[in-house]
Amino acid sequence: MPIRPDLQQLEKCIDDALRKNDFKPLKTLLQIDVCEDVKIKCSKQFFHKLDDLICRELNKKDIQNVSIILISFGRCGRNISILGQVGLLTLIKQGLVQKIITSIYIFLYMVAWFEKSKEIILSQGNSKDEAVINMIEDLFDLLMVIYGVNDEGKKQVVESFVPRICALVIDARVNICIQQETLKKMNAMLDKMPQDARKILFNQEMLILMNSMGERILDAGDYDLQVGIVEALCRMTTEKQRRELACQWFSMDFIANAFKGIKDSEFETDCRIFLNLVNGMLGDKRRVFTFPCLSAFLDKYELQIPSDEKLEEFWIDFNLGSQTLSFYIAGDNDDHQWEAVTVPEEEVQIYSIEERDSKKLLTIILKNIFKISKREGKEFILYFDASLEITNVTHRIFGANKHREFTRKQGISVAKTSMHILFDATGSQILVPESQISPVTELVSLKENPNSQKEFVKPPEYIKNSTQGDRKTSQSEIITPSKRKMSEASMIVTGAEIFNTRSPLHSLETQLEGEGEDQERLFKEIEN
Repeated sequence: MPIRPDLQQLEKCIDDALRKNDFKPLKTLLQIDVCEDVKIKCSKQFFHKLDDLICRELNKKDIQNVSIILISFGRCGRNISILGQVGLLTLIKQGLVQKIITSIYIFLYMVAWFEKSKEIILSQGNSKDEAVINMIEDLFDLLMVIYGVNDEGKKQVVESFVPRICALVIDARVNICIQQETLKKMNAMLDKMPQDARKILFNQEMLILMNSMGERILDAGDYDLQVGIVEALCRMTTEKQRRELACQWFSMDFIANAFKGIKDSEFETDCRIFLNLVNGMLGDKRRVFTFPCLSAFLDKYELQIPSDEKLEEFWIDFNLGSQTLSFYIAGDNDDHQWEAVTVPEEEVQIYSIEERDSKKLLTIILKNIFKISKREGKEFILYFDASLEITNVTHRIFGANKHREFTRKQGISVAKTSMHILFDATGSQILVPESQISPVTELVSLKENPNSQKEFVKPPEYIKNSTQGDRKTSQSEIITPSKRKMSEASMIVTGAEIFNTRSPLHSLETQLEGEGEDQERLFKEIEN
C-alpha cells in the first residue's frame, strides 16, 4: 500500500511530478484537508519548480495535470511558509504575479500561464470542452486566492489580468462559457478593487478595449454574457465617466442614453430595459430573442418572477450564441434574490410547441434531473401569449430534430411507403413499392446530377468531457447557476474553500434516449 503523503511533502510531490512525471502523490495530496493553522515549509526554489511544471504541462496540453497542479497550489497556498515568512506574501514579493525579465518586456508568471491556456482555448475553436473550462476556472480560482492576500496583490492582479480578460471576452473565437466564467471572476475583482487602483484602468489600451466590449454586447449571443459585459463596464467606471464614454461605446443616441440610465442600485431591472432595447433594435439580426412569459413550471412547481416592482414581465431569453434558454426567478431565500436558470441544448431530450386555451405552450423534456434550489424535475412548461412566434427561434436553439412534430413524422415515415398498382399479363393486380418501380429512371436522374446528395437531419455533435481525476465524477443531474445580482461579485471565497466548489455551468454528456415511438410515448404519458 502506498504511503499517504502529508502536507509537508507538497514540494516533494511537485518534484516527483517534475522529475519523474509522477502525479499520483499530488493527486493523493488533494484528499487531505488543509487546516488554517498548518504551515507547509517549502524552499525558496519552490515557486520556480511550480512554474516549470505548469509551463511544461501547458506546452504538452495536458489539461488534467494542469488542473491538478493549480488546485493543489491553490488549496495550500496560504499555508506555505518560505524562510519563516507567510508563503503567498513572500511569493508576491518574489514575483508570483510579476517578474521583470528585461527593461522592455514584463513577463508575468501567472500571465504566462494564462497566455498558454489561451492558446489551448483557441486551438479548441468555439467548441465547448468541459476539461478546458475547468482548467480556466482553476486558474482563476488560484488568482482570486492571490487577489485576496493584500492590496498589493489586488493592484498587481487588476493591472495584469483585467486587460487580458477583456480581450478574451471580445474574441469571437472563444467559447461563450469560458467568457462567462472569466467575466464573473473579473467582476468579483473589480468589486473589491482598491479605490486608488481604478486609475490603473484608465489608459489608451483600456479605453479601446472598453469600446470593443460595448460593440461585443450587440453580437454576444447570450443574455447572461451581455449582462456580465454591462456589469464590467459599470464597475470599471464611475457614473460620471459612464455618461462621458457611453456615446463612444454606442453610436445611437437612444442606446447611449439607455445605458446612462443604468443605476447601480437597480442594476438588474435597468440592465434588462437596456438590453431588451439593444436586442430589439437589431431586429432579425439579433442573437438574443426575448419574450414575455405568462407562467413557468418545473414539473408541478410554479416558478415565480423575481420580486421587483420595476420588473414588468417574466422575461425568457432564447440565446442563439450559447444555444440555451435562460431566465431569472425569485430565489428561495428571505430577500428573494434573483436566481438564474439556464437550459442548454445538450440537456434537452425533446420539446413541443402547441396552442392551448389561447396560449402557446412550450414543453421541454430534459435528459437529467434539473435542480433549482429545493425543487427538482425533468420537465419545463412555459406559457406564452398565442400571438408570439417562438417556434423558429426554438428550432434554432434546440434543433428541429428534437421537436415533437419532427419525431412524430420521422416515426410514421418508417411504415409509410407509396404503392403502385400494376397489371400482369393475365390482368391480375400487383402492388409494387414506388422505390422498385423505375430503377432506370432513378439511375438516369443521378447521372444527370452527379453532385446531388440526399440531406439527412443530423443529430447535434457532443464534445466528450475529459475526466478530472478524483475531483470530478459523472453526475446525473443539472444544478442551476448561482444567484446573479450586481452585489454577487462582493462574495469572494478565498483560500482552500474556493477549490471545493465547481462551476454550475457543467453540461452533462448523455445520449439522446428514445427515437420515434419512444419519444412519442413520453409525450402521451405526460398528456395523460
